[in-house]
Formats: sequence, structure tokens, C-alpha cells
Amino acid sequence: MDIIFGRHGNTFGPNDKVVWVGRETDLPLVDAGWQQARAFGSALLRIGMVPDRVFCASLQRTRGFADAMGEVQMRWRKPTVDSRLDEINYGAWAGMSTAEIEATPGGANAIELWTKHDVFPSDAGWVSTEAEIFGNINAFIDDVIKNADPREKVLVVSSNGILRFFPRLLGSRNGDLPSYVMKTGHIGMVSGEPGNFRVRFWNISAEALSRDYLA
Repeated sequence: MDIIFGRHGNTFGPNDKVVWVGRETDLPLVDAGWQQARAFGSALLRIGMVPDRVFCASLQRTRGFADAMGEVQMRWRKPTVDSRLDEINYGAWAGMSTAEIEATPGGANAIELWTKHDVFPSDAGWVSTEAEIFGNINAFIDDVIKNADPREKVLVVSSNGILRFFPRLLGSRNGDLPSYVMKTGHIGMVSGEPGNFRVRFWNISAEALSRDYLA
């Protein structure tokens, strides 16, 4: 089976202060984010990867992104909303810029470990824990992916803090990147079957996506 992953589009405009937002901050997409969603849908149509089922987190930025993608291809089904895909609750970091977090005691090291190595900070005031997030993702994998038809194409729309863990928790045999970080509006895909998945591509923009990535 093919599992496509999409990170929602932009939630900040050109003149906005960019801050950390997670499950605790339900921001809508800005105009650029809606454009990214439509480009994402067009890209999947262009390479012949229209999903059979679509799942998205419950936050409005992910629901809106999934809905807007489907508008491009009328055969797409209505996304199934699953709160287990909701972003991490960043607690004390919410509303702070990266520079502001780095200026706090231990902040620079915590930022580096998280952004480059997917290491949950131990004393950063996050509400979500690694055990909670991994539990949610593994439960989603058990309920949706392990029970999917092997011929299906499944699309999962979520946020960076959640998507980055899917390749390893799926047991991808070529999961050798230090971090599976994903930019807004970008795409990733793994293929195979439970216990034998491999990453086909990751963190690719809709504009750059081509059938070459399916080789």
C-alpha cells in the first residue's frame, strides 16, 4: 500500500510574527496556505496518486487543507477527522518565536535536539508527552493502516510534530534520516506493508513533485 503524508499549509502571513503553535492554538490557514492545499491536490492528480481514503487531524488548519485538496479532484472522498493526528501541545513554548525560546535557560539546546533529532525536551513545559504522541500514532497505525486494503492509497494530513514520527513508527527499513521534519504544504510517502515499509520520498514541495519520485 501507499501512504501519503501532507503537512498543512501556512498559518502565518508575510508580516506576521512566526511563533510556535500546536494543538493548543487552532489557527486557520492564510491565503498562501489555501494555495498550498490546492497545489498539493493538483500534484497528486498529476502523478496519478489520488488517495482512496483521506484522514486529517481535527484542527481547522488540517481540516481546511484536506478539504481544499479534495476540491481539485472531485473523486476524493470527504476526509475522516481523527484527533489522534492533532499536533503536539507545546505548552510554555506556544506563542513564542524560536529566537525567544533559544534565549531561555536550556532553550537553544532543546530547540536543536527537537528540530534536528526529534528528541522531546524534558523540561520545556510541554503539555504533550512522547508517550502520549507515540501512543496516538501507534493506535492510528493499528486501526487504519494495518487494516487497510494492500492496494489502497491512504492520505494522512497532519502537522510537523506528528508526521515526523510516522516513518520510524511504521518500521520503515530505510528510516535513516536524523529527523523526518516536513515543511508546510510539503509531501512525503511510504510504500509497502506493515513490517516492510520504505520511504519513497519525504518533504517534497507540491511544485517539485513528479512521477520520478515514484521510481
